Amino acid sequence: MFRSRWIWLVLAVVLGIAAMYVWSNPEMASRYAQAQRDAALSADTKETVMILIALAVGGYLAWFFLIRKE
Repeated sequence: MFRSRWIWLVLAVVLGIAAMYVWSNPEMASRYAQAQRDAALSADTKETVMILIALAVGGYLAWFFLIRKE
């Protein structure tokens, strides 16, 4: 338990240092912002992904409660 706290602390510090570096450099910050805009999904894609997730969850629940035999 004690070691895992140190791991989380080190990861948080590394993330903080990386964030300070990215946001302090204007060129890097603009490239990061552009990458976020490029990675954004369109509304149709988001709707399709949500439908697929709902079908997967519904299929699993149907299998779990209706089809599965002990």
